[in-house]
Amino acid sequence: MVSYRRDLYPFVGAYLNLDGIALHYLDEGRGEPVLMLHGNPTWSFYYRNLVLGLRDSFRTIVPDHVGCGLSDKPDDAHYPFSLSRRVQDLEALVSHLKIRQRLTLILHDWGGMIGMAYAARHPEQVGRLVLLNTAAFHLPAGKRLPTSLWLCRNTTLDDFLIRRSGWFGRLVMRWCSRRPLPTRVRDAYLEPCQSSSNRLSQLRFVQDIPLRPGDPSYALVSEVQERLNLFQKTPALILWGDRDFVFDHHFLEEWRKRLPAAEVHRFPEAGHLVLEDAGEEILPIVRNFLARHPAGG
Repeated sequence: MVSYRRDLYPFVGAYLNLDGIALHYLDEGRGEPVLMLHGNPTWSFYYRNLVLGLRDSFRTIVPDHVGCGLSDKPDDAHYPFSLSRRVQDLEALVSHLKIRQRLTLILHDWGGMIGMAYAARHPEQVGRLVLLNTAAFHLPAGKRLPTSLWLCRNTTLDDFLIRRSGWFGRLVMRWCSRRPLPTRVRDAYLEPCQSSSNRLSQLRFVQDIPLRPGDPSYALVSEVQERLNLFQKTPALILWGDRDFVFDHHFLEEWRKRLPAAEVHRFPEAGHLVLEDAGEEILPIVRNFLARHPAGG
């Protein structure tokens, strides 16, 4: 990470070797483990302030998915870029870190699908859930894929819009928060993916969105969706930016149906990058939730 952003991202990360591919992760603080998973096209930078606000009392762990952030950026010949492989990577990280206590999962965007797929396989290891504009189920009834994502997923423009031009990443930084991000924050998000080869993961994430039976990740999402009932008694906190044009009220209502006991906080002026828009409000809510619901185990 270049030096002028150390004030924003003041961490010394570590790396896990996954069959020759380096997975970067943060491991800050001591105490109950809190595992945070980012989505697309963000990276561990998204959770920087939550790490700083929790590491005095918790062990905060934040990986960069392969192809994102400070992790290696392999090509298709060396990495499958599939949901199932992302879950395997997470299992390898948890095993490597020798985590014995129950995890708190903090999940955003694609991190929700990856994290809940892990949780569905290891429900005994999950003590709390914190959900930030994400999903772990198929598109809710009445919800269609937004046009911008449809173009990126289903047309010949996909490679140009995401990988070659970098339009997708810049659009997320511009449209997914309630106010323009400070230039240095926006640049920090975009810095690890300046070249087209470094944006391959962004493209594959979008292409992996499962919409119909036969799509590569459809069966796994169906499996996770069916197992969400395992977490109805798990303490859950939902923190929702209402101005998200992808994960909108349809997704929030689906979570409420599937986790009816969850504590819900809505932020009417916040967008998809809810931690950028409402991070100062969210941190004390998260700390209070963690204090009231010990993970145990």
